[in-house]
Amino acid sequence: MAAPPLLLLLAALLAAPSTAQPLATNASAAPSGVEVRVGVLLPERNLRYPWAWPRVAPALSLALEALQPELRHAGLAVRTAFASTEDKDGACVFRVAAFKIAQLKYSQDADVLLGPGCHHISHQVAPFAQHWQLPLLRAGVYKRGGNFSTVVYAGPAGPDLKAFQAQLRRHFHWTSRVVVVFSPWSPYWEYHFSLLRFEEDLALTPNFTARVHRYEKGGDEAVRFIQANGRGESGQTAAGGVVYICGSLEMLQEIMHLAQAQNMTNGDYVFMYMDLLGESLRAEGYREAAKPWQSKESPDTGGLREAFQTVLVVTSHEPQTPKYRHFQSQLILRAQRDFGVALNDSVGTLVAGCFHDVLLLYLRALNETLREGGTKRNTSRILEKMRGLKIQGVTGTVSLNSNNNRETDFDLWAMREGESGEYQVVAHYMGPDKRINWTGPIHWKKGGPPLDNPPCVFDMDDPSCGKSECVQG
Repeated sequence: MAAPPLLLLLAALLAAPSTAQPLATNASAAPSGVEVRVGVLLPERNLRYPWAWPRVAPALSLALEALQPELRHAGLAVRTAFASTEDKDGACVFRVAAFKIAQLKYSQDADVLLGPGCHHISHQVAPFAQHWQLPLLRAGVYKRGGNFSTVVYAGPAGPDLKAFQAQLRRHFHWTSRVVVVFSPWSPYWEYHFSLLRFEEDLALTPNFTARVHRYEKGGDEAVRFIQANGRGESGQTAAGGVVYICGSLEMLQEIMHLAQAQNMTNGDYVFMYMDLLGESLRAEGYREAAKPWQSKESPDTGGLREAFQTVLVVTSHEPQTPKYRHFQSQLILRAQRDFGVALNDSVGTLVAGCFHDVLLLYLRALNETLREGGTKRNTSRILEKMRGLKIQGVTGTVSLNSNNNRETDFDLWAMREGESGEYQVVAHYMGPDKRINWTGPIHWKKGGPPLDNPPCVFDMDDPSCGKSECVQG
């Protein structure tokens, strides 16, 4: 296998002092035991990243403590070394990550790598792990592309999104067309867009259409694109449809304000806001929790509550179990104690929980491999064991598919009935079971879901078209 880019250069640079930092050492293993070296590659201080070290470090310590009896019995000692992916401005960049991952390999002799969290560099460092045949355990946001057999993705926002959305569209009979508006200014939102993947719809429904708009010139252009999306050969304009929004909350609010002015929020359209880390539903500034129509900058809501009755929000599923709540409270306490960082019950807890659970899964698979006579460097065998295991972690059921991706859960949120404008979960997609559990009603403005193929707009072959009772766009 050819060396990955920069490998020879990095080998020459390794004479520089290592900045990897030890997290913990399990000294209780038997003298004849095996030492497992975990190399962690994450942002060090920038808490804007949900996978920053002050969040993840306590989670890894909790995982090792939970496995302590098993580790001692198996004669396993775990040593964890950390290296930062941040540049001097606190940004997660490949240049730094590539250098540090080589340090973890050659200076720390890592057996397994954990990170980097930041999806825009994940597939740039993955070739290193592939070349060294080391497992790379990832959590945070999922990045498509590449064929890296040693990469394990642990959630919370993974490729099962496309299956969830396909089920939703079939459930509501949205099988003809969708519009997607996404922001190209941030890799984070391009990532949301990339996960939608309408290939399944195109394969099952030959006439299915997905039209995509890059949000570059403001909301006016985006709204015009949405309105024009249904224009078919007849030259008529759609009366409504399904619109996916992949962008910041401010972008969504701008689009909804303009759509409301164009009478597009009367129930003929549904706007699916993709917010897999659930940031729009968290309190910030003047915005209250579960009220994405509110502004964080001002108590003035801009009159968007009614317009947001047509907005559904898609997020990763955050467990509500006692086990997860206990983990969450311990994480907050330890982050304050060990790093002086005040965390809240944010999405960072969920990401940290995914790192916690994938480390549990790896160590149990390693233990089985060693019991059967393998070694800690039998990566293909360890990964095969990981795919065959199903464990109950702090974030719920943990199982991998054939591509080493965790089968992840998602939630669908809708506004409650009444004046509060608060959102609630109305559907929970269970990744391992590939099914939707409906937990509450959606209060459609017109009593039912909008049509993505209104009569007498796209299909003019219906003999009833042209009569007064038909919708004429």
